[in-house]
Amino acid sequence: MCRLMIADGAQPDKVWIYGNLKVNSINEPAASESMCGECIVCWGWHVAPTLQVSTFNGVETWVVDPSLFPEAVPQATWGSVQGDPMAVLEASSADAYFRNKGGGSTSTDPTYTQTAVDLANYRNILMLRSAGPEGPPPYFPCMTLPPGAQWFGSLAPNQTHTWFTWGWGAQWHVVWNMMALTECRGAPQITWKVEVERANATDCTYWITVTNLTSDPVKFVGRYDVLSWS
Repeated sequence: MCRLMIADGAQPDKVWIYGNLKVNSINEPAASESMCGECIVCWGWHVAPTLQVSTFNGVETWVVDPSLFPEAVPQATWGSVQGDPMAVLEASSADAYFRNKGGGSTSTDPTYTQTAVDLANYRNILMLRSAGPEGPPPYFPCMTLPPGAQWFGSLAPNQTHTWFTWGWGAQWHVVWNMMALTECRGAPQITWKVEVERANATDCTYWITVTNLTSDPVKFVGRYDVLSWS
């Protein structure tokens, strides 16, 4: 992340946090072997890039950490969500690849060789987990269904499955959209078709068939919108 920021002309630093860190995560399976419990990831330390941001309060240190927030946040906010009010925060330059908690000594990775090794290792761990019974993240027991969403769905490689949802007013104009939750760049992942059953004089049932176009498991959310109520 720092490398991308530097290439874009920014001058990031890093902030390291040490403590008994416990963070809610939709990417930690509910049936986890983690000692922290279900849907919670444990860290003894964590690190993220920082930038100096001009605000109404002057120049502040903000943290860019997609694992915790969808946008940059003040450093105090970043530290406060990690479950340990006694956690210690330490700053370093962007070129510090690892920082020793005890003495504060750092090691660097100027050619990104160790970076590549570590990323490959954790990608392999994720691939093994994704091939297991829990499948790929995110994990439904750790998620709350957002407004405008009817259900979470999961499809095996190249699988087609049909869901139905009943009790919709026949006078309503309802549209459906399936959105993949499993990231996979480069090609379409899912397609779907919607069929309608007129259940009675006032209600209808929607039958929604979703197809996984890939050779990997895919999770998705079924979304709806009511364009007209009459």
